[in-house]
Amino acid sequence: MIQVLIKIYQQRTLREKFLLQGFILVLFVIWSQSFLSKASTWNNERQTTAIELMTQQQWLDREAQYAEALAIALEKVEPSKTFSAAQLSGQVDALIREIKLEGKTDIDPVQTRTSEIFNDHTMRLRLKGVTVQEFIQFNQRLKTFSPYIAPKSIRITKNQRRPQEMNIRFEINSFDLTQQSI
Repeated sequence: MIQVLIKIYQQRTLREKFLLQGFILVLFVIWSQSFLSKASTWNNERQTTAIELMTQQQWLDREAQYAEALAIALEKVEPSKTFSAAQLSGQVDALIREIKLEGKTDIDPVQTRTSEIFNDHTMRLRLKGVTVQEFIQFNQRLKTFSPYIAPKSIRITKNQRRPQEMNIRFEINSFDLTQQSI
């Protein structure tokens, strides 16, 4: 087979030999680039996987430490004081009514993320046209439920029409333990 190819190559003119060599060279370059690209991708994925496996192994090595920290944290939490999604909404509504901010408040529905140990509840609350005193009073009342209810973020903007008032956006967070972890 190779002898036949050599014989065909030798029968060609000089110009055809150069064109054939150029064609083979271009094919080789294209194949080399493809091979190197795939080899580089494979090597990057191998390194990423090695790092991920090392990280997971570190987590597994520290399993006892994490379990101990979880047990200590769960001992500090009283399940009767945690708030479900409905309880969070009700408690925040009660605080708003207590301070008499019903007309200045807009409450979004509670969003819940579930996990094996606890359910994480988040609600957004907007207060419009609130005085500094009302804000301080609401924030102080909210702090009495800490760590079971806590503000996750607070954004304050000035009220354009009344400089003595402000608009506030709260993101309030609470949690309750799942039945399995109690």
